[in-house]
Amino acid sequence: MLPSPLLLSAIAIEGYAVLAVELLAMRRLTPYVGNATDTVAIIIAGVLLPLAFGYEAGGRARFTPGDEPSVRRQLTRNLLVAAFILALGLSYPFLPMFFVALEEAGITHRLVQTALHTCLFLVYPVFLMGQTIPLVAYCSTGGSLPRSTGMMLFLSTIGSFLGSVVSTLVFMTYLGVHTTVALTLLSVVLLAAVVGWRTECRGRTLMAACALGAGIAAFNSPSMTTAFGIVSNNLYSEVRVVSDPVEDSRYLLINNSPSSKVAARPENRFAYVRFIEDEVIGKPDPSRPRRILVIGAGGFTIGQDDAVNAYTYVDIDPTLLQVSEEHFLRQPLGPNKKFVAESARSFLRHSDGAYDVVVLDAYTNRMSIPPDLVTREAFEAVRKATALDGKVVLNVIASPTFSDRFSRSIDATIRTVFPVVTRQVLSTRSQQSANVMYVADGTGDELPGIYTDDRNRSFLDR
Repeated sequence: MLPSPLLLSAIAIEGYAVLAVELLAMRRLTPYVGNATDTVAIIIAGVLLPLAFGYEAGGRARFTPGDEPSVRRQLTRNLLVAAFILALGLSYPFLPMFFVALEEAGITHRLVQTALHTCLFLVYPVFLMGQTIPLVAYCSTGGSLPRSTGMMLFLSTIGSFLGSVVSTLVFMTYLGVHTTVALTLLSVVLLAAVVGWRTECRGRTLMAACALGAGIAAFNSPSMTTAFGIVSNNLYSEVRVVSDPVEDSRYLLINNSPSSKVAARPENRFAYVRFIEDEVIGKPDPSRPRRILVIGAGGFTIGQDDAVNAYTYVDIDPTLLQVSEEHFLRQPLGPNKKFVAESARSFLRHSDGAYDVVVLDAYTNRMSIPPDLVTREAFEAVRKATALDGKVVLNVIASPTFSDRFSRSIDATIRTVFPVVTRQVLSTRSQQSANVMYVADGTGDELPGIYTDDRNRSFLDR
């Protein structure tokens, strides 16, 4: 006999929840530890390993085949405990409080922070949810075991498929990350309440489910996001707008890092923006409007007051334009400016190569640097998008003194494509981090000749 339809549906919901939780954890931790492959690998390992042990532990449970009431009680406990721990690890205000506590305790390495969060808030809940399939299998009896096993694996995989697709392409994109967290965890809580309804402790189960569900809904509600200044939190980024009344300015924070700034006094704007406008773009010439490409739109502050040149801003987050116009700039972009919501590499692949200035400003901070925009191939695509007499400027968050391997490596990579390039340090944040501006022309000329004792033509070159 096959398990009841309710228990079979529990397997599909568990499969959905596990995959959705994994993706939500990656997205939730991005503002704090970045989204590099190493942090993602830790989260994936923190899901797959306890899931495997959960399968094994569920198979060792001592239930009599066909004892559905005992299975229901165990499943109910597992689901409620898992939802409670996940709510702490994925919801505001617990998540920022956790990372603040780590910083105050002196734990600052992003991989250690990722591992601690994963161990505390992912491992045990996934272990509990992983027991669902073997526990439900106890309700299958007789010769239908092979059929029910195939059905359970089918439903679990279908749930995982929906968790990976629906949670990202639908819920995170159109409803936001907070709502996706709430919907995912509430589905687990609701499942626990329904599964536990036919047990002798249905009253306590219903009370616990209602209390937990109310907490999950409250901590992931629009009012909670508004309290933290969050104006957008989707598949791509968490965006906040923070005001500074003393300086009469506003900051646009993308994934917890200052991305753009508007200020009443021009001298209070970000130094690197002033540098790009003054030293690279220059004074607008109405007789010769220039085409300017900005990769990494941020808050659309580069060229904000320029009504002459034609600007194209490219960013993968499609909500940035609306968010910036409503909450950050508080005015619409000018008619000489357009926004393209697309991956930078995808946009550059079909670029016509006629931009007078290309600004690469996609490096929000050192934790969230897009790995596809630091390679030689990426810089070659930028060069090809630039006119022969054009300019390329890159704003890189790196060590001003080359004190780490990343700063040395990205410098060497840039110079393989732009051998004649200037490097200027602006806005030094620390010995380890600064806005480092690279400026080159768009020709990508080969490396000039090198003087040696054997061939020295310096007197002719001069």
